[in-house]
Amino acid sequence: MINIPEKKRALVKQLLKELGVTIDKKAIVKSTKPKPHVPNALTAKTIEDARKGIGVGKPITNIKDYLNSL
Repeated sequence: MINIPEKKRALVKQLLKELGVTIDKKAIVKSTKPKPHVPNALTAKTIEDARKGIGVGKPITNIKDYLNSL
């Protein structure tokens, strides 16, 4: 979604018209309130485990050593 300031909407509409861009009127959302991001189950589990320290190794202190360990 793109939020366009009220003062610039006419300019953006004209530009899009000149470029031949069409907009599906049904897809336009009037709300400016963004939807909250909800992670999928795997991501949520990974975040939960990381917060508990599960699967988290020691901190990376040397990037070359870390990359060589992969």
